[in-house]
Amino acid sequence: MLAARLGEFVAGIDTAALPPAVIDAVRLRVLDTLGAGLAGVALHHHRVLDPVLESAGSIRVWGDGIPRSAREAALVNSFAAHSTYLEDGSRFTGGHPSSVVVPAVLADGQARGATGAEMIAAVLAGYEVFLRLGRAIYPACVQRGFQSTAVLGAVASAAAVARLRRLSPEACGHAIAIGANLGVGMKEALKSSATQPIQVARACEGGMVAAALAQAGHEGAARVLENGFLPGFGAGADHVAGADLAAIVEGLGREFRIGETYLKRHAGCRGNHAPLDCALELISAERLGASDVQRVTVAVDSVTRAAAIEPPRNGEQAQFSIGFSVALAFVDGDASIFSYTDARLADEAVRAMMARIEVVVDPALDARYPMERGAWIDVETRSGRRARHAVTNARGEPEWPLTAQDVERKFLALASPCLGIARAQALRDAIARMEDIDAAQIAALLAPASTS
Repeated sequence: MLAARLGEFVAGIDTAALPPAVIDAVRLRVLDTLGAGLAGVALHHHRVLDPVLESAGSIRVWGDGIPRSAREAALVNSFAAHSTYLEDGSRFTGGHPSSVVVPAVLADGQARGATGAEMIAAVLAGYEVFLRLGRAIYPACVQRGFQSTAVLGAVASAAAVARLRRLSPEACGHAIAIGANLGVGMKEALKSSATQPIQVARACEGGMVAAALAQAGHEGAARVLENGFLPGFGAGADHVAGADLAAIVEGLGREFRIGETYLKRHAGCRGNHAPLDCALELISAERLGASDVQRVTVAVDSVTRAAAIEPPRNGEQAQFSIGFSVALAFVDGDASIFSYTDARLADEAVRAMMARIEVVVDPALDARYPMERGAWIDVETRSGRRARHAVTNARGEPEWPLTAQDVERKFLALASPCLGIARAQALRDAIARMEDIDAAQIAALLAPASTS
């Protein structure tokens, strides 16, 4: 039974026995997620949740002065991290494990005084469950209208928190089985980006609920993954083939999937990023500016194009606009999260550039998706010159990775508005030695800059 098998794996993760590269991957993704969440708080995205928050407590909301209960802190931090669309993700699952796993682990870890080593094991547990189950249901789940991060979020969060609480293998399996019922979200919700992160945040919280129920001795349905979750969110078949189940557990405990997740270079939806990298490389190579351009054609696969909002009505929708993002590349030479605003969308130079950009689907890119999520761009200049460039994947994928220094620079840029540069640097240094510190030390460094 799959939940039980995954539970055995989760309970058995030992940080001391992990390869150094896996520990490095966990630390880098924790740092990256904290940056994304702190940017969301700096932009006040998390304030959407103010009307529903009730439980005061002692657990840190990242970069915010108001502590909450562990579950509400995880809810807010998950919402904030996902709201910026800056967190890591996987093109093989269409989802973002970081924004459901890391907030749950840090909140529950602070509540329980967990060590950094325990939190590393917990984060890895959540990632592995997310990525292995995610490959089994993607891209069918998105084609059927579901958002994979929300669907996978509760099982992943449940696995992570169950490991953090050192539950037995049997109880870890029950946490995963219960969590399978608690994550759901719709792809269409992305069209309302201000509130959409609630489906991800509730999945994060749902996993914490599942782990608590399992710790209290409650059982989940033994075959809920095989007979419910996988066929329900995947291809919709009446049953799941044995080969599918074997693929999920292949190499479990020996081969870790966390390294397959990408780390983002740019802000906005991941679908914008291959086009952005195309544009930025072409702009640099051809020394182009917005005033040089007569017409731009950007090609992507059909899954990426379906998620795009063209044209966007506001700054929030602009995070899903390939046209807006590519326009920023020509006008600003970058696409910072702080540019996805109503004011920037209304800027005459940006709008004039957007009017010259067409986003199309190339069936050849469909044929290689999701093993590749590439794009190409074709530019016609006002002088009649043509230039074209293509990439097979966006920067940050395993085939074209960001360096640790790239991620650290990104983190400092995102975290400093909330924490101040000195505290942001101290947090960066703390996460770099995460296995030697504890949750309380991390939480102290997440206090806002105005807190002494």
